[in-house]
Amino acid sequence: MSWNLSKGDDFLPRTSEAKLKKLYKMEQEGRPKLRLLCALQRKKGKSIDQIANMIQVPRRTVHKYLWRFEERGIAAKNTIKQPGRKPALSPKQRQQLVRQLEKGPPYNRTGLWNTKQVRELISKKFRVRFGPQHVWRILVACGFSVQRARPRHYKTATKAEIKAFKKKRVGSSDIIKKKVLSWPAKTKPRLASSHSLQEDGQKKEADQL
Repeated sequence: MSWNLSKGDDFLPRTSEAKLKKLYKMEQEGRPKLRLLCALQRKKGKSIDQIANMIQVPRRTVHKYLWRFEERGIAAKNTIKQPGRKPALSPKQRQQLVRQLEKGPPYNRTGLWNTKQVRELISKKFRVRFGPQHVWRILVACGFSVQRARPRHYKTATKAEIKAFKKKRVGSSDIIKKKVLSWPAKTKPRLASSHSLQEDGQKKEADQL
């Protein structure tokens, strides 16, 4: 980066001072507007020190702006967007990962994955290693959420105990039914005998009359 930069008409020879003024007035963003102001003052023949004092920025910053204008022309008012980092897992690999995760972990009866297991799966299947936070971001991007297995209470009955309890309940209900059904059979003879006594008494009264 050279410190011997052109100025006046030699600076941005294809762009007039009037054009720079127009671009400066039209620009809405703060940083591009500041760069255009530097270019406009340089077009007027101002030195780097004068421009730095005028817009209250470091001398090195002014030089960097002007050097970029000489390298890229008027387009240097905007920052070049750097390409982002290429994702380590392609869309196809993410689909494969989702299908694998939906099958559940092989050695976990709850059917829930933890971050360590997912890291090992990605490392083994795709030959890529990620930190726990990045693995979590991948899971969220794939539509997964936090799930926690509900702990089993130590007093919860086993399946065998529940089955035995049901059998016991069935047996007790049969006993109750038998008792209920046997009640009319026991009371019926008593009712019959009471009716016969009443009939005998009525006959005796009739004979006495």
